[in-house]
Amino acid sequence: MTNPLSPKLSKRLSKSDVAGLAGIVILAGGLSTRMGSPKALLTLPSGQSLLDYHVQRASQFGVPILIADNAQGFSTQVEDVVTSLIYVEDYQPQSSHPDAKHKHSAGPLGAILSAMQQLLDQPVTDQTGLTDTNNISQWMLVVSCDSLVSATDIWKQVTEFIATTAPQVVDANQQAVTQTSYPQVYCLTDNERMYPLLGLYQLSVAETLQAYLDAGERRVMGFIKPVCQHVAMPESWYALSNLNTQEQFQQASQSLPS
Repeated sequence: MTNPLSPKLSKRLSKSDVAGLAGIVILAGGLSTRMGSPKALLTLPSGQSLLDYHVQRASQFGVPILIADNAQGFSTQVEDVVTSLIYVEDYQPQSSHPDAKHKHSAGPLGAILSAMQQLLDQPVTDQTGLTDTNNISQWMLVVSCDSLVSATDIWKQVTEFIATTAPQVVDANQQAVTQTSYPQVYCLTDNERMYPLLGLYQLSVAETLQAYLDAGERRVMGFIKPVCQHVAMPESWYALSNLNTQEQFQQASQSLPS
């Protein structure tokens, strides 16, 4: 997968730069208990809300942008979005499992599944211009509003990782052929933990994820561990990737370019 990705925000990415990407989901429905106010509405030094910051950067990809705000009704003021902007409701597990009855929300996995189902329900156009209704091999980029790591950051880091570490097999003629059995999820990590809400998810995991949630499960790590590949993030991102308090947010936002 090629990725000549420009760091400049003013330039929209070409179709070849985003090949295989079906859409981007921005997770904005967290409870923000420690922050004290919705993280999506926090104001950056530029005057933008955190949600607008993520939408603006996601708009460079030219793919559908899905906002999962857990029905909180957050709006975005970004006016130059030229892709479709879709609000999705969290998936509600269809389960008679006794553990599921006491959990009113499926958490971030419910938001991710709902976004996947939305993308799977709409046909995509491949590079030949033909409509492809079997788009389970496509990918969805996941961005969380408890972070200042943007869609462009994640895409660049993950696709460069794939390009440099993709496993190879050798055929009978001793010619290298790219292996097709890649991990189904790629998540950023620092030196201590993995960030499952900053990553790339293949749409083919939707059916398995639905079964997992319908069985009463909610644990994010429990689901992705068997299918996930860790992708190390730059050390400069460590302080940007898990913002839970006002102090953490203020410190992180000061590091953004003016």
